[in-house]
Amino acid sequence: MAKKKKKPLHINCAGIISVLTIMGVGFVLLAYWAYQTEDSEWAKSIRDLLNRVRPEQVEEVEEVSPVAKEVVEPVSISPVPVGPLPIQLITMADISQQKHLWPKSLPLLVVKQVKIRYNKKEYGFMEFTRGMILQVDALTSNGEVLGWIDGNYLSLSVHETNFVSWFEENYEGRYDLEPVIFDDLKRFSRVRLPLGTAEGDAEFWSEMRIWCHQNYGSISLEVGEENLLFKWLPKEDVPIDYEMEARLIARKYLTLCNKFGSPDNFAACEIRHPVTDEFLGSSSMFIPRL
Repeated sequence: MAKKKKKPLHINCAGIISVLTIMGVGFVLLAYWAYQTEDSEWAKSIRDLLNRVRPEQVEEVEEVSPVAKEVVEPVSISPVPVGPLPIQLITMADISQQKHLWPKSLPLLVVKQVKIRYNKKEYGFMEFTRGMILQVDALTSNGEVLGWIDGNYLSLSVHETNFVSWFEENYEGRYDLEPVIFDDLKRFSRVRLPLGTAEGDAEFWSEMRIWCHQNYGSISLEVGEENLLFKWLPKEDVPIDYEMEARLIARKYLTLCNKFGSPDNFAACEIRHPVTDEFLGSSSMFIPRL
């Protein structure tokens, strides 16, 4: 009896692989058909079977950082105390530098008649009655009020007006006004070197010219019969209030005169160009207390 010839091993493996491949493709196609077909009971049965054998889906849990897991304690904020602000002590020197604290006008508290004196001569008198309104131009650190009444510029002590009561009433609860001790210029009177003596006149004009040079760069000041004459050419080309400058020069002249024992309490000043003699402006100052 003749023996059957055995097939090679590699031929058998190839056949098995081919069969498995065909079965796998067929399974994939069957599954695809089952998931695409909605109206077939057989397709539904295949879907149910496949769903039971699918691996369970692992629910992804979002990783929370350890910092986020910490419990944040609420921050306690202390409430801001509600109440009046502390009262600030203020002086006349402070007020003189802050124009927004100045009154526009003040009534007078004095009732008197004051003679007008200039260059050792009297020119009638000026009358003050209680309640006259002083239009305020400036306040100084020593308690002086500069202003005008009916066009006449004058210097008064704050105590000759109602400034103290006005300030306390308008800034109550905000500022505490330090007592104003008016620096009366009469205490500077120096009889030892009075005007009219060689020594007194020399020292007076030395101080006056130094002041004019420091503030205006000019020392050309003359005392006329009716007014002071100051010749001045500003170095800078800027707008100049010549009337205000004339008042300042007249005020300085009067206060310095009083220092040397002069009875003058009124002075008018005229400013002119030093080369052309052109009139630039004029004004006056009256200091009743002198």
